[in-house]
Amino acid sequence: MLGAALLAAASVAAAGTPDGAGPQHRSDAVLLADEGWIMGPTSIPDPTVGGYLEAVLDRFLQPVTPWFPGQPTFPGYRFEGLVTPEQFCPLVCLPPPNPYLTFAESVARGVDILHEAVVPQLQAGDHVTVFGYSQSATISTQEMINLLADPPGGSYDADNLDFVLIGNPNSPLGGVLTRFPAYPLLGDQPVHLPFLGIPLSIGPTPTSGFDIVSYTGEYDGLANFPQDPANLLAMLNALIGTATVHFAYLEFDNLSDTIELGAIGDTDFYLIPQQLPLLWPIYQLGDVGKVIGDALAPMLKLVIDWGYGNPGNPFVGVNGTDAVGPWAVTAGGQLAEGSGVAGFLLRMDPLQLLAGLQYAAVRSVVDPVNSLLGFAGHDPLPDSLVEALLTGYRLTNEVDAALLDAWQQLAVDLDVADWLGPDAVFNGEPLLSLEPLLDVGAVVFEILNLLGA
Repeated sequence: MLGAALLAAASVAAAGTPDGAGPQHRSDAVLLADEGWIMGPTSIPDPTVGGYLEAVLDRFLQPVTPWFPGQPTFPGYRFEGLVTPEQFCPLVCLPPPNPYLTFAESVARGVDILHEAVVPQLQAGDHVTVFGYSQSATISTQEMINLLADPPGGSYDADNLDFVLIGNPNSPLGGVLTRFPAYPLLGDQPVHLPFLGIPLSIGPTPTSGFDIVSYTGEYDGLANFPQDPANLLAMLNALIGTATVHFAYLEFDNLSDTIELGAIGDTDFYLIPQQLPLLWPIYQLGDVGKVIGDALAPMLKLVIDWGYGNPGNPFVGVNGTDAVGPWAVTAGGQLAEGSGVAGFLLRMDPLQLLAGLQYAAVRSVVDPVNSLLGFAGHDPLPDSLVEALLTGYRLTNEVDAALLDAWQQLAVDLDVADWLGPDAVFNGEPLLSLEPLLDVGAVVFEILNLLGA
């Protein structure tokens, strides 16, 4: 697999990095105008080894032909690799004489390197694009926050700096580091997870200030984490997705199926569909596994997606696609902007929850039957039969649509649509936020950090 090859090549390259020439010292690189930097994920400090840089260019920056209609590309740019530490000690460390860096320390060093690389470009008025994957997406996030707070030279043209991020742990639409943040309350030092050094105070990637393209693999456990921790199926699925999805972006063979979720501010969000990681072992069983998976997937996916604030009702489309997946939606099926910190009792339209159940029940029968018919060389079930089975589902949607329209009109007439309209009430956000508990945890972590943990 390409991922394994990249990891092996990165390990060899890291082992041969002499002191004084490692990632921590790569801060003197400067590009010309209309060029870009490509950084690696954790375990790949040097993006130029093992075919990583070429794979990134082919899939996300400069494909020969766009993988899907409207894919943002960067023709004419000359991209180079920017070496950053990409360590996660004690789990992923570079061998001596390189320094021992925790995730937080590695990110901080990477931010310094990226800052010294892009600032000369911004000061010169040049245009630069930065690519980050996993840890380097977190590096990019912190650099954006720093630039917005303290522009180099007092000001610069933000239109000259673009970012392309994949597998972003700080994604505002489900990055695990945004679900459970911890901000300093006792002092001014960032809080990190004790003993593992994971930074918890960075927050979500800014959605405005820079043009950003964000790709997320569906059910990536680090970039697409559930909002409701009480949804144990969603939590287990995300945990498995960390292994099966997060490290596989350069191996996805279905980029043509990428879904454009929409834009928030200056950020365009794209989701790359994946099978449920929870069913990954079953799908390895060949045709038998496919039939079993097709029978189980609709209901499992429905319940798992509830953990993200999505009722699972495909009736309302998002940019021509079904409004079903691991992202929060409003009552109108549009991308919800407020999904962030974890919590309980996600606010979803009850009738759309019912419609989701009805639809999943039908697909749980139709999909495996169609698979069996396909294996036998027969045509799938006729559309007329499937439509008949979906009669109850469509009736529920008709009732729901009528009620939502009346509610919205009343809210507009009373001038309360922004806070009491259906899209404001049913927006996938938790009714009970974990923020108060997270604040308590932040104090505990802060004390442990002060004690050296």
